[in-house]
Amino acid sequence: MQKQSPLCITAFYDTRPGHVKQTRGLIQALKAFTPVQAAEVFLPDYNLSKIFHDWLGFMGVVSAGKKNPDQSKPDLILGTGTHTHIPMLLHRRRYGGKVVTCMTPEWPLAKHMDLCFIPEHDAPKATDNIITTLGPPNTAVDRNTHDPLQGLVVIGGIDSKTHHWDNEKMADQIRRVIAIQPHIFWTLSTSPRTPHEMVSMLADIAKDCPGTRFVPFEQTGSGWIENQYAKSNAVWVSADSVSMVYEALSAGCRVGILPVDWKKKGTRLARAIDLLEKNNKIVSYASFMQNAAYPDHSLLNEARQCAAKILERWWPERLQ
Repeated sequence: MQKQSPLCITAFYDTRPGHVKQTRGLIQALKAFTPVQAAEVFLPDYNLSKIFHDWLGFMGVVSAGKKNPDQSKPDLILGTGTHTHIPMLLHRRRYGGKVVTCMTPEWPLAKHMDLCFIPEHDAPKATDNIITTLGPPNTAVDRNTHDPLQGLVVIGGIDSKTHHWDNEKMADQIRRVIAIQPHIFWTLSTSPRTPHEMVSMLADIAKDCPGTRFVPFEQTGSGWIENQYAKSNAVWVSADSVSMVYEALSAGCRVGILPVDWKKKGTRLARAIDLLEKNNKIVSYASFMQNAAYPDHSLLNEARQCAAKILERWWPERLQ
């Protein structure tokens, strides 16, 4: 049988870790189907001058840059994040390839993308180049190493645009979740958005509750959260940290949601949580307080689904 040539990918990354995980998760999933050769382009922090110049280049008002004769033609150009979109489209103009993003592009650019994977909670309009997903792809995978006696609680924190944060209420919810499951060894952790008062409360919870430890995010390193997902059977996440909800589900965990007070009903994040509950992927705090039961295990693998859609559309022979 003739050896299959690698699928050549140029991946564009901005400075946001979540966007990097989405693109790398898609590349990781493609590798499970077919040989892949990936080149990475890291974009610096964008300032207004750079944004303006790239837009002028895209519109043909100024030169978009010279073609590098040593640059090979990519099959795919991948990237997530607003600041990757114009550079990806300019790269296609110079070298060819299919441009794919894992988010909703700005309105003028959407029609120029070859394919957009957009979560259902963004309510995208149906077009030939848009495929809806339940959630974004990510790098988390189910290692089948979950310990039924291990649990994880990870919380976000303040975001003035989306929700009100109540330290006392969040701490009380966490204490109740732990009290209902005293047989589980719990690890509690935070994020850069967690207020200092909440950090102190989590430290107190760890002192008061036997079999509980507190690891603030400052003490975690690369790969720490992925290892926690791998060993934890139950994971509780505050509703404002939707990306961690998707990661925990993709890692094969049973996931519960610690609610926050949304400033507006029907926001994108609130819709994301509602859709996951509707699809029986997660359990709400209120429901768990009544029944103390998680949904049946149902792995969320959006990265694999997106990878399969790409190959099905342009390289179906690589699915065989």
